Amino acid sequence: MSHLVGFRFAEVLLPRPLANGFTYEIPTELSPHIRIGTRVLVQFGPRKIYSAIVIRLHNNAPDNYEPKQILEVLGPVIDDVRNLQFWQWMAEYYMCTPGEVMNVALPSRLKLESETQLQCLIEEEYWDENLEAEDREILTITRNSPETTLNDLVKQYGTAAAKRAKKLVDIGVLGIKESIKYHSLEKWIKVVHINAHKKKEIEAILHPKTKAKAQQNIVLAYYQLQAEGHLFITREMLLNRSTSTIAALDALVRKNILEIREIKESALFSRSGVQAAKLTEAQQEAYEKILKTFAENKIALLHGITSSGKTELYVHLMKEIEKSGGQCLMLVPEIALTTQLINRLRHFFGERVSLYHSRMTDRERSDVWESVRKNDPGSQLVVGARSAIFLPFSNLKLIIIDEEHDSSYRQDAPNPRYQGRDSAIYLATLFGAHVLLGTATPSVESYFNTLQGKYGLIELHQRYEGLQLPEVHLINIREEKKKNRMKGNFSQTLIEAIDDALRRKKQTIIFQNRRGYSPKLICEDCGTVQMCDRCDISLTIHKAVHRLKCHYCGREKSIPPACVVCGSIHLKMLGAGTEQIEDELSSLFPGARIERLDLDTAQSKKRYNKMLTDMESGQIDILVGTQMVTKGLNFTKVEVVGVVNADNLLYFPEYRAHERAFQLLEQVAGRSGRSGQVGKVFIQTYNTGHPVLTFVKTHDYKAFYEWQSQERKTFLYPPFVRMIHLMLRHKDLKLLQKASIELTSMLKSVSEILVIGPEFPPVNRVNNYYRMGIFLKIPRNKSYLKTKRQIWSVCLDFFTHPEYKTVKFFFEVDA
Repeated sequence: MSHLVGFRFAEVLLPRPLANGFTYEIPTELSPHIRIGTRVLVQFGPRKIYSAIVIRLHNNAPDNYEPKQILEVLGPVIDDVRNLQFWQWMAEYYMCTPGEVMNVALPSRLKLESETQLQCLIEEEYWDENLEAEDREILTITRNSPETTLNDLVKQYGTAAAKRAKKLVDIGVLGIKESIKYHSLEKWIKVVHINAHKKKEIEAILHPKTKAKAQQNIVLAYYQLQAEGHLFITREMLLNRSTSTIAALDALVRKNILEIREIKESALFSRSGVQAAKLTEAQQEAYEKILKTFAENKIALLHGITSSGKTELYVHLMKEIEKSGGQCLMLVPEIALTTQLINRLRHFFGERVSLYHSRMTDRERSDVWESVRKNDPGSQLVVGARSAIFLPFSNLKLIIIDEEHDSSYRQDAPNPRYQGRDSAIYLATLFGAHVLLGTATPSVESYFNTLQGKYGLIELHQRYEGLQLPEVHLINIREEKKKNRMKGNFSQTLIEAIDDALRRKKQTIIFQNRRGYSPKLICEDCGTVQMCDRCDISLTIHKAVHRLKCHYCGREKSIPPACVVCGSIHLKMLGAGTEQIEDELSSLFPGARIERLDLDTAQSKKRYNKMLTDMESGQIDILVGTQMVTKGLNFTKVEVVGVVNADNLLYFPEYRAHERAFQLLEQVAGRSGRSGQVGKVFIQTYNTGHPVLTFVKTHDYKAFYEWQSQERKTFLYPPFVRMIHLMLRHKDLKLLQKASIELTSMLKSVSEILVIGPEFPPVNRVNNYYRMGIFLKIPRNKSYLKTKRQIWSVCLDFFTHPEYKTVKFFFEVDA
């Protein structure tokens, strides 16, 4: 964006839920530094200070208020106006305000505001002697009171304190709280080198008659990886390729045949020396079809079965973008998936790959933001979770959306409650970029779009290197119990399969989509269930920490020794979570190395990365987990997959339940059989005849789609209609019910829409707020934008009524 000098006023966007921007006067001395996309410091209200973004420059003073002056220029944050257009589109499409979009889009470090906490970073003896007295006062206050906010300084010293605070932050003596958390400690990685002076010993190891087969496999794997162009070979890479144990590698180190050295992690990716693998015939055909689809200006849906090599196609497409100098964004649904993927991509692209997600420190996120804004080579290729769509691109050429079907692309709270996949597609249209959707289990909506000719369909029906799809076995829990073949939550069939895998040094994944030890604690005498006092849901038992936890509001307490109602000590746990499954496996297989991967264990980045590394190198025998184990992870030694109880997925009161059940079961099944041996999947259920399980058993996506498509067409659900979910919340149940009924009646005045409700959701009270929902179904031939504006207008009129102005509401568009 070019500088626009001479304008008197700037309309700015504030990170607040406000429908419109506000106009501020531009001081003469700041005019040369202000342009659209510049971040500025402004006063809003009597005392509040915010960093805002300039969205328009003009010469028209507002009619209804006296504009205040911009306090300070903080610097450019967006260079390409298309990013601001994207924000505006998102606010309108997802029925929220541009300020709410801004609040979610920007890293915290770029949102200096009244509540921002400041802290002095340097001891007084090292302060610059040229600092003014007012600066020294600010540093003294923030040193003595680490919780000092910008608002505290403004109250004491006036709005000029905001300018001074910004200056002190810039010179590095004052820190924003989020920035202080950042640690730039370089990580060191152990890499393996072969000792060239040990020629005789190496020849002996490689001799066909050697008895040290495991060591031979490691040496062969080393030479294979070296031949493929790997500059550095880690222990994990060797063990993964050779399928040998850590003991065999350590034996080679003791013999001085292999040497272990430590290097900085950044050196692993200092340059891209590895060429992309040559595509198989099937992959090459798919690649050419993708390019043809792009040439027709269509979105491409790559429907490739699990382990068909979709990532190889991604790499080849990204290579083309790298050569052209353009920017590429690759979205993944889970932050957890970025670890394996980023390491893999950096071997191909070196320093040109950046990572972006909400678990990174604020300093790291703002550094990536600035790198993307400047179109630096280091952020030419970005891998990230859904929040990466807000990065300030200027030369975006390709968006790859991996596992496009995944529900994690939708943000549940706060506003905007957006769908990352759909939003990315609109972002691509603004930049004229191509879009590739990749998945083994397409969403019903995406596959529908291919049949309508809106998307191009590319199919990969062969697994990489001719591997076979896993065998799926359905186990009837009811029948197993009758025959006394159940031990806890495990059938004898599944136990035998795990035991066989352990004997042959293979790995097992056990899937249970519920964390904790047990979802309910009930008194056997009076029937009382331990409930959350803020939510209408039972507290989940977390036995490892001896706590009862609410998975909705986060409230927790100690497990009581007796019933809180009748005093009975006869308390019983109902249902099983991943903790209980882990315990049972430890009893069944006492010598096995068992780990658990769920939200509780993945909180620590270090522990999570170690778990992935140990799984890749064969240090874990059995991995128990929630849906985190179903998505995109590639472990070549996994041969057995067990699903403890599929019924938890199949019987959920939501129209997408069957679709998500099919996707999760097919995805977790695909984790097995990735190294030559046919994988085996064991699904335990009370209903082996359920249609979803039949489709999973035969890996028949098209039959599943036809079944789901017919059901949704009959009962008017997406993609045959558009649907909006309007949720109302209030602490007063009677007021909420009255408001919901009256609003439903008013919404029926909007022509041609079907209004369903109001009704309570499965959990009708969360964090002391009761909830009621209204579903709005809109015909596909009716203007979606016009209808949403009519709905928005009705709601604004309704919620400005004095009786209902305290009722909170939000929209879930494309519910």
